[in-house]
Amino acid sequence: MVPKGHNFLFFLISFKKVIFLRKTKLFFINGIILTITALSMRGIGLIFNIYVANKVGSEAIGIFSLIMSVYNFAITVATSGIGIACTCIVSEEFAKGNYINGIQAVKTSIIFAVLLGFLSSGLVILFAPIISTIWLKNMVSEIPLYLISLGLPLISVSSVIGGYFSSVEKPYKSAISQILETSVKIIATIYLLYFNPSKDVESICIYLILADVISEVFSFSLNIIFYLIDRRKYISKRSLPVQMKKKIFTIAFPISVTSCIRSGLSSLKQFLIPIRLELSGISYSLAVSNYGLISRNGYACHYVCKCFNWFL
Repeated sequence: MVPKGHNFLFFLISFKKVIFLRKTKLFFINGIILTITALSMRGIGLIFNIYVANKVGSEAIGIFSLIMSVYNFAITVATSGIGIACTCIVSEEFAKGNYINGIQAVKTSIIFAVLLGFLSSGLVILFAPIISTIWLKNMVSEIPLYLISLGLPLISVSSVIGGYFSSVEKPYKSAISQILETSVKIIATIYLLYFNPSKDVESICIYLILADVISEVFSFSLNIIFYLIDRRKYISKRSLPVQMKKKIFTIAFPISVTSCIRSGLSSLKQFLIPIRLELSGISYSLAVSNYGLISRNGYACHYVCKCFNWFL
């Protein structure tokens, strides 16, 4: 006859194995969801980029790619590792059963995200005249650059909410939001280009950026709704208060510095290409057109960058 203590120990070991297998299965399922979504978004982005490139021409794509390089750097500044910090801290607190602390970490991260988003927007607005005059050679005004600043706080907050959903093992909500955002962006872009057939480079850039901002507003609203519904189950639970600001800063700051340096160098490289082509003796307009021919993936890469910001 097996002692009762042995039976309990066997049951406890078996229960832990079941829990481990369930978590492992859930981990792989979430990984598959994120992988399929990211690859699908990348494929759709590439196909859509081909459509846009054929629709607007190489010169407009060249200018738009340069504007997007500024946008990508601004997104890097706006997110600054806050989403990753939120994922790490919320996962840690929830694992300890400190659910209120986890929600407080999300709230603090959102505050940081709003501040960084507005900081990034302010920098874009401040340097827009310089970028338009010196780097873009007055081929477009500051208006497209002003427009990209509108969506930066929304992207920053959305990255935090995406990090929260990753930490609570519900990345499918971010995937749903990303898919719907892509759909809205494609519909808005086609509508604006079809019903406003303009060959002017600046107008085309404004339409493309405006479609992006519209999709960001839609995605932000959807993520806020998902988050407010999901957090209800944790609000009534108790836990000991923990100072979150220092923990978030400790995780986010090193990521922010390295990401900004890498993104800044990448953006600078993009601007140097047409400038160096111009030095070969051709006009800046032709240099941008040639740059547009070799950078048709710039539009899709911009969207892929945002996808990975979401999922990271």
